[in-house]
Order: sequence, then structure tokens, then C-alpha cells
Amino acid sequence: MTRVGIFTAFVLFAAAFPVQAKDVSAEQSAVQYARQEFEKLEAEHRADVEQAALTRKALEQLKKQYEAEQKKALLSEKKKQQARAKLEKAQEALDRAWKQ
Repeated sequence: MTRVGIFTAFVLFAAAFPVQAKDVSAEQSAVQYARQEFEKLEAEHRADVEQAALTRKALEQLKKQYEAEQKKALLSEKKKQQARAKLEKAQEALDRAWKQ
């Protein structure tokens, strides 16, 4: 290469370097923004997963409580029916006593 050729190549390279630096800077900014967005969404996802786990645990506890209360309600219904039957028998006995 001649001196003019080398000089021309150097000038072209030097002129292109600031454009490349700006491109790299813009890409670095884009990566930094994307990383911040990812980290924010990752934290949001972790919080959502944790909240879902807490809700599932609470739901399991409520299900157990519901089943216990349902059993209690069935037992109290049975006791109520037995008490009603005793009341009806007692009422019938009283009615017979009044008729005699």
C-alpha cells in the first residue's frame, strides 16, 4: 500500500470509529434496560409464586375447616332429628294423658 492508501484507510477507520462507539453505547443501554426490566419481572414472578403458595396453604386449611364443620353440621342434624322424635313421643304421651 502506498502512503496515500494507508492514510486514506486510516481516515476512513477513524471516521467510522465514533459511529461504532455510539452503536456500542446504544446497545449497552438497551442491554441494561432489558436487564432491569427482566429483574423487575423476575421479582414480580417470585412474589406471585409465593402469594399463590400462601393462598394454596390457606385454601387447604379452609378445606379442612369446612370438612370439620360439615361433619359437625351433619351430627347436629342427626341429634336434632332424635330430639324431635323424643319431643313428638312426649307430646303424644301428653295428648293421651289429657284424653284419659
